[in-house]
Amino acid sequence: MKTVLFLDFDGVTHPEPCFDAQAFCCLHLIEAVLREHPTVEIVISSSWRDHHPLDELRAFFSADIGPRVVGVTPSIKVPDSSWLPGQVSKFERQWECESWLRQHRPGAQWVAIDDRPYWFEPDCPNLLVTERTVGFRLVHACELDRMFRERS
Repeated sequence: MKTVLFLDFDGVTHPEPCFDAQAFCCLHLIEAVLREHPTVEIVISSSWRDHHPLDELRAFFSADIGPRVVGVTPSIKVPDSSWLPGQVSKFERQWECESWLRQHRPGAQWVAIDDRPYWFEPDCPNLLVTERTVGFRLVHACELDRMFRERS
């Protein structure tokens, strides 16, 4: 069974706030782990999905990783057909991830990398939390590798 990585950008692939020169400066560490797990698919959960088409989002990745970006999560701000008012808890990002899974990969294992743990249920076992001001670091790479191995 495949594993899906739900990936945030700001505070993960680069620090937040971020200057243009820093954009995606941490992405290479995430890609290195992904290369060790070639069946993991990537879904963009970042708010960037509301402002960039899928092809542009794929272009931020290396040539060998970009094709593994298979979609974007639905946005509570831009409801899809499965969204109904009152159904979403305060853990919006987790709802968006689980909504995408229900529609596209029912039963799949998943991991999310995000810098805002309050968008997920407390102690969510699928969440890898980064520090917003520094983004994804080597210590996170070890944890991500462990999480993928546990789910494969």
